[in-house]
Amino acid sequence: MQKLSNHYIVCGAGRVGRRIIRNLVSQKMPYVVIERDEKRIAEFIEKGDLVIVGDATSEESLRRAGVDRAKGLATCLPDDAANVYVVLTARGMNAYLHIVARAVEEEAEPKLIRAGASRVVAPTIIGSQTMARALLKPAIADFMDSIVAENLDLAFEEVTIADTSTYCNKKLRNTNIQAELDLVIVAIRRKDGQMIFHPMGNTEIFEGDLLITIGRGESLQKLTALAK
Repeated sequence: MQKLSNHYIVCGAGRVGRRIIRNLVSQKMPYVVIERDEKRIAEFIEKGDLVIVGDATSEESLRRAGVDRAKGLATCLPDDAANVYVVLTARGMNAYLHIVARAVEEEAEPKLIRAGASRVVAPTIIGSQTMARALLKPAIADFMDSIVAENLDLAFEEVTIADTSTYCNKKLRNTNIQAELDLVIVAIRRKDGQMIFHPMGNTEIFEGDLLITIGRGESLQKLTALAK
């Protein structure tokens, strides 16, 4: 556990937490689970997963999970007050940690943001939006479902351009991103926060740009390597 770094921490392994873990597993990302339910703990131990037995709101549990070395943390406990406390504690232990927090009630979102969450997700709101999209715009819903389908090698990825990248200071049309890698650049986020949606071929790529891309797994891996 002490050697683990640049990993993800999942606080709570209920229905939401399990889905997050499943995504981490599918993308081969290192992770640690903090859970206190004995039945769930036994399941994770049986699978050989790294699990911290304890209270996710405890500073000691977060320390044992390597919060100071972690890349990201998802707190998905079924209680908003507990999630706020996890965010406060984790933020105090790692100022640079990317924290995603679950909001059980919509009213908890501003509290979680003030506590230090990088992003707040309310599953009930997302669920209702997904249902509304399926009802009103079924073709779009089918497209979105096809992207996240586990049997398809298709995914979104975000890639940051380094100053040493072969793409740096080049126009999009002069790179191999679309023609050879067959990737779609959905948007480019500049260092100053400016968002360029559906960039054209004459859009120039600069150091620090974040490319939001969709495509096949192998091509996304190549893009990530070339962006460095």
